[in-house]
Amino acid sequence: MLSTPKGNTLTITDIKTAILEAPWGPWTRRWLLVRIDTAEGLQGYGDTAATPQVKAHVLTLRDMLLGQDPTNVEVLHRSMVSQAYAGTTASHFDSGLSVHAVSAIETALWDLAGKAAGVPVYKLLGGKHRDRVRLYNCVGSLETYRKMEAVYQEMGTTILKFDATPRAARAIPGGMMGEHLTRKGLAHLVAQVDEIRQYVGGDIEVAVEGRCGTLVNALRFLRAMEPYDLTWVEDLLPPTDVDAWATLTASSPVPTLTGEGLHLRHEFLEYYRKEATRIVAPDFQISGGLSEGKKICEMADLYHLLACPHMAASAIGVAAAVHACAAIPNLLALEFHAMPGWDRILAGCWPQIADGHIEVPEGPGLGVELDMHETRKYAVASEPFFA
Repeated sequence: MLSTPKGNTLTITDIKTAILEAPWGPWTRRWLLVRIDTAEGLQGYGDTAATPQVKAHVLTLRDMLLGQDPTNVEVLHRSMVSQAYAGTTASHFDSGLSVHAVSAIETALWDLAGKAAGVPVYKLLGGKHRDRVRLYNCVGSLETYRKMEAVYQEMGTTILKFDATPRAARAIPGGMMGEHLTRKGLAHLVAQVDEIRQYVGGDIEVAVEGRCGTLVNALRFLRAMEPYDLTWVEDLLPPTDVDAWATLTASSPVPTLTGEGLHLRHEFLEYYRKEATRIVAPDFQISGGLSEGKKICEMADLYHLLACPHMAASAIGVAAAVHACAAIPNLLALEFHAMPGWDRILAGCWPQIADGHIEVPEGPGLGVELDMHETRKYAVASEPFFA
């Protein structure tokens, strides 16, 4: 049982949510924004992927946080995680969704802690290794890249990630036999990667997302990628079988990357122990929050692995992830779905992007605030807006 804070501390009085839906490049995204209110008038923000279940977990966790001091971030985080896996807020089968809720709340707690101390969140996470964070752009297909090429050029993009999956092989006759990637289908995917490599040139790093489904498909695909000197090949298999990932990773010098679907340090540890991936990709809005994500990356550093966090967040989540990435020693790059106006819901401070990097906000907390007028434009009408 958590004790009620006493003395000169902040006190949580409420936790409220809003759901936004916005065009995000070629995609449409939904985010759950979380706001923590305090008796002293400070507010902290976080976000995660929006589902009814995650929202329900946020509101359930609210009851245990009322009256607490939000600056006790890791104490509250541990209590929330314990409750998530004890079956009181989640069954065994949806405890991962509860961690999504914990991630959003934990981010809002750090925002409050930074504001209360008058310092940026990265200072509370141990200080920054860099003033700017390298971004990699998830662009989908080469066709999509061509449509938005001017945006990427203006950003000074240095790493691009494309899709080259068996789904594309299904588009051609004989490309797949059930779940088996045929010789013809594999040749089609190789031709796609070859065209991508030729089009973007040799000065930009290229990564590929595979999602091959079966171990045999993944082994053959990874071996076929060897001539292209890719920065990594991502999520060739589901994250459910660490041993299969270890077999895959050991089969080729092409770097493998995974982690966006994993939660907390516990689920990442076996990947490190079994050398099952070369690059780790936690999502701060899903894997447990900013400090948990930092710990996941620092554990990877013990195994001489780079970190390349996944991110499909709102502008609040972007700012939060940048703070965490600034404090990570073994960072390669942070995922970013480039689009004009990505920061349109922010007020006061807009982190600038240039030369393929985003600057680290220097204001207290996350260093950004919501423009409520702009934010409300993207609010889902059927959902409460911080009410």
